[in-house]
Amino acid sequence: MAASTCPEYDTIVIGAGMSGLACASRLLESDHYSGEDKLLVLEGRNRIGGRIGAVHVNGNRLDTGANWIHGIGTDDDPNPLVDILPHKKYRGLSGSVAFRRTAKSARGQAPSHPSTPGPDGDWVKVRNGGTESIESPGDESEDLIVPSGLSRVLSGALWRMIGGLHETANETPPAKAKSTTMLKAVIDSTHRRDAFKHVPTEYHSTLSCMPAGLEGIEAAPLVAQSAEHLEDQPGMSLLEYALDDFEGDQVFLQDGYLAVIDEIAKDLVASNMINLGTHVKQIRWDSNPIEIITDSGQYRAKQVDKNLAITNLGFGTLDKIFMVYNEPWWLNDPYLAIFEKGLVGSATVEARLNDEGEIEGLDTITGFTDELTGIEIQEDGTVAAGPRMLFIVNLHNLTGFPALQCFVSCANAAHVETLGDRDAGGIVHRALNKWLGVEPPNPDAVHVTRWAQDEYSRGSYSHMITGLSEVKHREAFQEPIVNKNGGILRFAGEHTSRNHFATVHGALLSGWREANDILSKT
Repeated sequence: MAASTCPEYDTIVIGAGMSGLACASRLLESDHYSGEDKLLVLEGRNRIGGRIGAVHVNGNRLDTGANWIHGIGTDDDPNPLVDILPHKKYRGLSGSVAFRRTAKSARGQAPSHPSTPGPDGDWVKVRNGGTESIESPGDESEDLIVPSGLSRVLSGALWRMIGGLHETANETPPAKAKSTTMLKAVIDSTHRRDAFKHVPTEYHSTLSCMPAGLEGIEAAPLVAQSAEHLEDQPGMSLLEYALDDFEGDQVFLQDGYLAVIDEIAKDLVASNMINLGTHVKQIRWDSNPIEIITDSGQYRAKQVDKNLAITNLGFGTLDKIFMVYNEPWWLNDPYLAIFEKGLVGSATVEARLNDEGEIEGLDTITGFTDELTGIEIQEDGTVAAGPRMLFIVNLHNLTGFPALQCFVSCANAAHVETLGDRDAGGIVHRALNKWLGVEPPNPDAVHVTRWAQDEYSRGSYSHMITGLSEVKHREAFQEPIVNKNGGILRFAGEHTSRNHFATVHGALLSGWREANDILSKT
């Protein structure tokens, strides 16, 4: 396209994820940007939302990206996400069930290498898009359900440890927190050590493997060996928790985030200001206007807002394995009776209103698999290879769809992304089989997210790397790049937020931040 025919805009926003849409929609509220050829959003995908998305499988909506509002805030300091579509449904998780580590695993059997198939003695072997039941070699009499009273102690110990890590991070000088691995902070945690005094010895091996669940929460490795990358990049640092985020409950958005995205983007869509399927290949920012080269043409803008990462910040992967069923089999015996033995936080497995008018039910299931690599931190602080803790969300209780959602992160996510959907689902199916001692029904369908393979995201969200990441690296993104001719390149995204990184509200606030700065100079 000849330079003279290039469409020119005051501001072009590259990326129609949460931060890009937040920036563009805030700009559109001003009279200046409501005019023709003032504002344009370029998006490489054929949809808006970025790392927020959904697919429909057998009539079931599966939210492939963000699910949570991390802290709804207080009356004095509310999370802005709460006010967008205020009628939307969300709630905290209530009932949970946990399964302990198997005795066989606890005796020191190393987890199967993630790149090799399991032996013929697996509970269920997945082949050619189908599942085949075969005989279990294990001790079928081993009851793995954690009694409800003990489960409450174990989960309480984990959350006290996490709370203590936040306190330690905020009390530690930034330079020291930067160089302190999260793993060392976990090992040194008094909450972690004290927990061993309050659970029976036979559950110590289970307790040892629970802190590795931090990798699933942060999409960040505790040790280099559990990272997605092969260059032995260090694990996350204690600085990960040195932040001042919103207070309040962590809640699951039951209607999904796409409705929120659509609400933010509605005026942009109505004004035809979003170009989908437009892949940006190059930004020539040394001119004014800045030139943007795409696979479908060339654009010019006085300012460009773009989502980018930085070398010194970590960027990890959190994927989901969705198991979609014809019906929620866990509400029927013999499975129901097993879950009822270990249910914590709810009087019922099936979702219902309790006496306080709150919905309760079995929302989460946790247990361990030897098919994915994990680590265990023993009572004396010794670190060894161990099984991986799986965290499964019962979507039927939260969304009404008969599906289970299992999280995998870091190196395990990278491995799962190389598998076919049915093979990945087989890992979850075999784990459930082992935990329950009786085989559950096969899923009607399996869907696996693959965020690391997504060419527009290459992962899920950012984290702080030991010895590399500093707060100043996030704050540096808040300073625009201005060329000698006055062209301006700006940055937004959760990774640019000082206190709200790795969250949807962090992306939202960063987009508003950049829009407000643009408007202040317009």
